[in-house]
Amino acid sequence: MNENTFDPTTAWQIARRIWQRDNSLWSSLPETQQIIANRLGWLDAVDWSLGHCHSLEEFSDVTRTLEFTHAVLLGMGGSSLAPETIRQIFGVSPGYLALTVIDTTAPDTIRAVEQAIPLDKTLFLVSSKSGTTTETLSLYHYFFDKLSRPGANSGNQFVAITDGGSPLEILAREHNFRHVFTNPSDIGGRYSALSYFGLVPAALLGVDLQSLLRSAAATADSTRPERPFAANAALQFGLQLADFVEQGRDKLTLLLSPELAPLGAWIEQLVAESTGKQGRGIIPTHGETIPPADVSRPDQFIVSITLGGSDSVLSSELERARGQGCPVLEWSLPERADLGGEFFRWEFATAVAAARMGINPFDEPDVADAKRATQAVLRSVTQRSPGAETSILASDDTLQWIGSHKYASSGAGSKGPIDQLLNSVRPGDYLAILAYLPPSPAVDDQLGEIRRLLAQRLNVATCLAYGPRYLHSSGQLHKGGPDSGVYLMITSEPGQDLTVPGQGYSFQQLIIAQSSGDFDVLTGRGRRVLRVHLRTTAEPGLAELIALL
Repeated sequence: MNENTFDPTTAWQIARRIWQRDNSLWSSLPETQQIIANRLGWLDAVDWSLGHCHSLEEFSDVTRTLEFTHAVLLGMGGSSLAPETIRQIFGVSPGYLALTVIDTTAPDTIRAVEQAIPLDKTLFLVSSKSGTTTETLSLYHYFFDKLSRPGANSGNQFVAITDGGSPLEILAREHNFRHVFTNPSDIGGRYSALSYFGLVPAALLGVDLQSLLRSAAATADSTRPERPFAANAALQFGLQLADFVEQGRDKLTLLLSPELAPLGAWIEQLVAESTGKQGRGIIPTHGETIPPADVSRPDQFIVSITLGGSDSVLSSELERARGQGCPVLEWSLPERADLGGEFFRWEFATAVAAARMGINPFDEPDVADAKRATQAVLRSVTQRSPGAETSILASDDTLQWIGSHKYASSGAGSKGPIDQLLNSVRPGDYLAILAYLPPSPAVDDQLGEIRRLLAQRLNVATCLAYGPRYLHSSGQLHKGGPDSGVYLMITSEPGQDLTVPGQGYSFQQLIIAQSSGDFDVLTGRGRRVLRVHLRTTAEPGLAELIALL
């Protein structure tokens, strides 16, 4: 326990101070405490949302009477991950809107979505807490332009989800959006799953909001200080998270049953962005397998969550992990509606763990650096080519390696730079594959194979994240967390680029600027990072990379 940050004498006092909104629990600095005070609305979000369920259900019913059949959510980070988790776990109820989430600036993905939906029957949700998110607004400009017709009110097909008074709210009212949902401003983005940011798309999918929120309310009630410690699973879990870190086990491996697998990305964002600061942090990984029986990782602990009971495959993996001496925490959700309670469990536990670690979980101080670097690149983007910002270490017809001269290796061809990067990996490190590529099942499989090959070679924790989405989640951990990350960044050429209307740049220029900006920040902080640019589209380029590895 970090006594310099707070002085609770019992676990009960931690719960009491959280519910009393004692912002000194996370910081002794007055200016930081003021920021924290405006980020604790998630504690009351469940009650607030229960009061708005009826209006959300009415809104969903009205959209269906207007012959909308599809919805597309444009968002990043906290604005997109909860809706995507809900969409994948619940699916769409009969007669409700088929929801697609776009949280990328890869032009191939944007075009694929556009071709897959009936534009005239699609409702677009523009979701951003700040109302200034570059990716979200770029996507909005693109689709608004596609729907613009002389004499027509294109705003009828758009809905805004944002904080009151944000630039997005102003834009939405100027362009006569069908509806503007203004969220309580004291709810941070990654803590917003149980507010409008998660519930508006959930309502359009036909999810039973009352059941989802009742589950969350029951979990929230169990965390109150008047409840016995033995019944406060979220508090106990948060204390365990912090204790594992103190023991040197800072790699959180998530093992989820297939029905709950989409929850992994949401947990990753919450934990990584909340705790990855001041050279410390919990490194969450999902989609990994347990090492072989003769291999152990003393920096690892496991959290396993199943739906509706035990999972024989997971049980076998957990038994092997226990045999290796790895700590395992496991529980089961009785039904899908209990996802609401799971959201709150992780929010509360993360806040508890951060307090024990002496970290403010409600800010993201290092994310802004990547945003500023992106804007700097974007201002000169028409004069900039992929890889122009750093040295080209090696190149062939397909693969171009970009990075610091310390990864140069004479006479080794295209394999030299990646070998040099991988040779820098130490026990206790983690490897993150950062893919600025168009997400698809085929690309998922190829990236998974690259991850498997590298994990087999290195025996360290591995992470796989799509950019630019990870900039709004684990990107904070990469820059502000422990210097134990090794980063392989992958970019590619698009099949065909798309212009962002009225902005002076294209989506391909934007995604390259985002990768370049983050690369520059990571390099400037001395992080171990190498970029490979695929000089073709993603799938054939990744095939060449797999062959090389």
